[in-house]
Amino acid sequence: MEELAAAKPVSPVQPASEKHGAKRRLPLDWRSIVLVLIIAFLIYQVIVPLVGIIWTSLKDVRPGDREFLSVRWTLVNYVRIFGNKDFWSATVNTIYFALASSLCAFCTGAFLAWAVDRTNTPLARFIGMFTLGRIIIPGILITVSWIFLASPSIGILNYLIEWLTGVKRVLNIYSFWGMIWVLSLELSPLAYLLLSASFQSMDPRLEEASTMTGAGTWRTLRRISLPLITPAIGAALLLLFVLTVENFEVPLLLGGRAHVRVYTTEVYFNTARTPTDWGLASTYSVALITLAMALLFAYFRLLRQGEKYQTITGKDYRPRRVDLGPWRYVTCAVCLVIVFLTTGAPLIVMLYASFLDRMQPPTLEAFRAMSLDNYREILAADARTIGAMWNSTLLGLGSATVVMLVVSVISYYVHKTRFRARKALDFLSFVPIAIPGVVLGTAFMWLYLIVPLPVIGTLTIIGLAYLTKFLPFSLRFVSTSMIQIHSELEEAAAVAGVPWWKNFYRIYLPLLRPGLMAGWFWVMVHAYRELTISLMLARSKNRTASVIIFDLWENASFMGLSAFGVLMFIVLIVLVYVSHKISQRYGIQEQI
Repeated sequence: MEELAAAKPVSPVQPASEKHGAKRRLPLDWRSIVLVLIIAFLIYQVIVPLVGIIWTSLKDVRPGDREFLSVRWTLVNYVRIFGNKDFWSATVNTIYFALASSLCAFCTGAFLAWAVDRTNTPLARFIGMFTLGRIIIPGILITVSWIFLASPSIGILNYLIEWLTGVKRVLNIYSFWGMIWVLSLELSPLAYLLLSASFQSMDPRLEEASTMTGAGTWRTLRRISLPLITPAIGAALLLLFVLTVENFEVPLLLGGRAHVRVYTTEVYFNTARTPTDWGLASTYSVALITLAMALLFAYFRLLRQGEKYQTITGKDYRPRRVDLGPWRYVTCAVCLVIVFLTTGAPLIVMLYASFLDRMQPPTLEAFRAMSLDNYREILAADARTIGAMWNSTLLGLGSATVVMLVVSVISYYVHKTRFRARKALDFLSFVPIAIPGVVLGTAFMWLYLIVPLPVIGTLTIIGLAYLTKFLPFSLRFVSTSMIQIHSELEEAAAVAGVPWWKNFYRIYLPLLRPGLMAGWFWVMVHAYRELTISLMLARSKNRTASVIIFDLWENASFMGLSAFGVLMFIVLIVLVYVSHKISQRYGIQEQI
């Protein structure tokens, strides 16, 4: 009893915290150290290349010269481009091209999203699946496929039109409107993806009320459905505009022949020619970044207005589809035509051309001349193409792994800590979304011309650029899963004396597995199909699969390009299939 009376009353938590007091301070120290390292890493990966681009635009000497790092600046490069009619021509072309392409892609994607997710259109699931599947196909393959279809010299459609009507060369894909046609079809699946969720989550009671007043389906769509998703519409248009501004494949392959220059091609041509005009290329890059940043700022302002359009509340809510009656067969036919134009036609013509020795119309003679020679040449004789496939595989696996590891740590600091620097961390992680790929490639080339590291001409420099490029997208995958993890799990581990790094490894990473897996495969697939950054940083030993496709196109090896494209598409299909199976295995399982 005396011992009990003399005993000092202790709360249940105090012994653990006193016993492990030193260990509790250690995780906090480690958390601060890791935070500093992550911020320094992001500054090096994001801010330093951007500062380098701006610095180069204010210099009249080449990177590496003695006077390059001096404080003496000049506006001579800005005077050069502002006084050059080519700059203003590229500015007009860029804005017109982006506006027309984004509007066409938005209209196509919005119609698909409405028909698939809000109406009783037949085959809706099939249409939605193929529309989303189109996103994995590299843009350069789609562009080349439409060249095979509508080129004035080798276009299959021109052959068919001439055979039917006798009129020659009706279609010319090498034109401003040909560029818009190809890019709008390429971006329409993304527009569908951006609008699909908004259509699915819309409360149908307002539409039903409109129908009861006598308004028809199309009037209800125009007066009720579309206004309800105004924030999603504005955000989709702005994002499509940003992606169109930074698009590179279509302006390079089609605009080059059509003599339509835009910002991205001006940056490429000024860095690809010898001697490289780094000052002029950097100045064009600054103009492109300024435009993209302005659009991104408008995008964030629009997202903050979303609360005005909330229709889902705590009341009963059940999404229902609109009955189109006989019109549902018309919407189904239109959707199937769109799917065929965006996915079916390019793949069919690519597969057809891969079995020929020269491009020719689909006649009986052409089918008799088909062989596997192009595939044999690629798989057996040309080690360069196999090496490029291997390089893309390594870059896809490596960059996806590193990116997801980095963003998991960033997401933890942004959503699970109270560090003042967490907002800066989130900002630094999201900034690369406004940096076009051609600018990012130029920035990393400039950086490692100054920094004495032997990475130019290796896969490392491309992987570092990929890390910056895919950072903001992959962070969205992980952040949604991180928010769902309650902080009490970490608190319980801290009370038990578990070090911070072990807590992150044993608790957070396993719980983040679905988001990590989805982001990992997204990064891997997009790293495999990336062309712009790879083309800017490619040398003889670090060429990727997309760069080989471009090289084959430049060398007029059209049939070999088709065979290589088919093989690349098969690899991507396998990757997506594996991704789907793994996500089923590790994702959240529904209970019926």
